[in-house]
Amino acid sequence: MQLRKLLIPIAVLGIALAGCGSSAPATEIDVTLDEFKMNPTSWTVAAGEEITINIKNAGTVGHEWVILQDGVTIASEADLPATEEELLADFVYWEEEVDPGGTGTFTFTAPAAGTYQVICAIEDHFNGGMKAELITK
Repeated sequence: MQLRKLLIPIAVLGIALAGCGSSAPATEIDVTLDEFKMNPTSWTVAAGEEITINIKNAGTVGHEWVILQDGVTIASEADLPATEEELLADFVYWEEEVDPGGTGTFTFTAPAAGTYQVICAIEDHFNGGMKAELITK
């Protein structure tokens, strides 16, 4: 009987602690890109932390994983600037491209707490459906 009284509180504590750990922001994420989607479409990471991203391009064309700057969101590719220089200077927080059928592991520092739009900025890819969000906490 004494053992049973001891095991019940331990089991409850274990369940409570397991629940706490599952909501912690990630420092490593996995992404699969193909025509024309990102999987998953949302990631939660630790703000200001170094994040490792494993990107797999399961498609037959090159794809990008681009985090837009704080406060920048687009509704269509028509909202993007005409030149690569303007895009990088005024829209992009971080980007990486992976060749068709390729994989890559990269690191970046997560931006401040907030929600950021993630896109593939290659022509016609965003309009085709390649968009997601990065949440930093």
